[in-house]
Amino acid sequence: MQNALASVRKIVSIAWLPAFLTIAGFLAYILRAVEIARTKTSFLDEGLYLYKGYLFANGLQTPFADYGLWTNHAILSFLIPGYVQKWFGPGLETGRYFMIFLSMFTLLGLWVFAKRWGNAWWATGVVWVMVLNPAEIKIHTLAISEGMIAALLVWIVVLVVGENRPLSQILLGAALTAPLVLTRENMAFVPPILFLYIFWQHGWKAGLLAMLCAGILFLAGNAFYFPENLKFWAIRVPDFPFSFLQAWKMPNAGGTSIPEPEASNLYRMVLYFLLTFRLHFISLVSALTVWLLLPFRDIRPISERMRAVLFLSVLLIVLYIAHVQVAFFGEFCISCILLYVGYFDFLGLMLLVIAAPVLLKQLTPLRQAIIFVVVSLLILGIGFSSHEDLSSDFAKAMIERLDGTYIWGAMIHYITSVPQLILFRVTFVLLVSALVIIIGAILLVFVYRRYKGRQLAGGKTGILALNLFLILGLILSPTKVLGLGNDFFDCGGTNVFASYRKAGTELSQVIEPGSKIYWEGRIPAIFLYMPNVKVYPPQLNHVHSYFMGGESNVLLRYGQWNDELARQWLEEADYIMIQNTEKVYLTDEMLESGKYVKVMSAPRAEKCRWQSVIQIYKRVDAAQ
Repeated sequence: MQNALASVRKIVSIAWLPAFLTIAGFLAYILRAVEIARTKTSFLDEGLYLYKGYLFANGLQTPFADYGLWTNHAILSFLIPGYVQKWFGPGLETGRYFMIFLSMFTLLGLWVFAKRWGNAWWATGVVWVMVLNPAEIKIHTLAISEGMIAALLVWIVVLVVGENRPLSQILLGAALTAPLVLTRENMAFVPPILFLYIFWQHGWKAGLLAMLCAGILFLAGNAFYFPENLKFWAIRVPDFPFSFLQAWKMPNAGGTSIPEPEASNLYRMVLYFLLTFRLHFISLVSALTVWLLLPFRDIRPISERMRAVLFLSVLLIVLYIAHVQVAFFGEFCISCILLYVGYFDFLGLMLLVIAAPVLLKQLTPLRQAIIFVVVSLLILGIGFSSHEDLSSDFAKAMIERLDGTYIWGAMIHYITSVPQLILFRVTFVLLVSALVIIIGAILLVFVYRRYKGRQLAGGKTGILALNLFLILGLILSPTKVLGLGNDFFDCGGTNVFASYRKAGTELSQVIEPGSKIYWEGRIPAIFLYMPNVKVYPPQLNHVHSYFMGGESNVLLRYGQWNDELARQWLEEADYIMIQNTEKVYLTDEMLESGKYVKVMSAPRAEKCRWQSVIQIYKRVDAAQ
């Protein structure tokens, strides 16, 4: 044992090794990110950010304009990817490669922060935590706002947090909160928390200047589209004290929106809440570790380090709760929480780096018991969140063997509302999770008894358990157990960029430039490869902007559509493009009415999804 420790110390003492491993980590991240970017399917939001941004940047549409595109997110979330495509060409690959470029700044910020507050090995470790988690890389390489926010937020923290920070850096960090909020409106929680920290740590002068700097930039950013952008902010801010914005809200146009299938689904809320800890394990559990080991009784006097710990803790908790609320109870996109956590989960890593020197080294029996309960619940929760990944063939084979047994029959009898496949999967993963807890408890008892009276005795057993839990999570992050699990964007290793280019090329060969397109589908990224067509703007958001009935003029003015507008557009459109299974207003009878004739089925934009086939119909009088 002593020889092994001596060897470890010798390796750690090599001066150039951390820098070498850091460079290797950046290279590994780039290679992994490029592979992930090429092989992940696109989805509605990604296509909207890219295509709307492209239209805005090229002057083909105006943000917030009446009767134009629905600008349903903060403006920079569209303009940034839009101008990148204007400069380098439209397409999924442009957007995703730009996000990889941005993620390098996120990694660099984490490295700088960890090196400043910890040491070179802490900095290297933080980089490799990001490298080894495919779920994190996936989120930061998709062309959505998560990667942009992460790059901004990490540098805000780097520039501002700490004692004796240069005033220029504090003001720059505060200034970055303006593009932060103008990219993602839910990040409006960040500036007030940040300003309070600046007042607390850096004094009144720095605080007032920081607020002034951020406020001027935020107002300047809004001035470009004032007053039309008030339509956006009117529905994002509370009625009080912003009652003067009520006039800019969309009037009640009547009609009925199509309900979201995930709304008010408690089972899926629990599942996706637990999946956040599974897919972002190290980042979130690092924060839990800090809170479990924080010396609350000895917190005074509050040092520079403790101020930073409290600031990051509040920031992480507020952002997590805010995005859970939006995902579960606001927009009713329950699964979106898996993406939203990517905005800020790395704060947990930064928190661990800062807090490590002040964390407790000895724990009371009560705190150890709390740690055991928390770790056990996490294991059970992660196990439960993986039940959908359990092989259905294995589950069905086991159900056949269990059929007729007393225990299985009793479970079926008393839990009749749960399908047998789900019941077996949940039961199996929970039993395996319980076995892991038991084995872990036995190992800790063994360690305690073997080293009783030595370093690992008594109050250090709980710390050992947390450390082993984090190490095990780091090892398992690149596997299906944690970071590679629940990969609903996976496309089986196929080149999604190539398949989109092929589908777009074939569509462009059939559909003439300038044609009016009636569109029903959820992959608007396809229009990046046929930029000369004209799509009816409200249809880009698919079912999310569709109403049955209602006042058509009011809906259209605010970027929405309904059945009456659909009928009107069908009378004037040159082509219908409809993605398999994504019909909103169209029916088979209408497609077979004789007004349109089918001209082709485009190849799959995503080879792993048969639903990505697009059917093309041409208006008969245009076809003659």
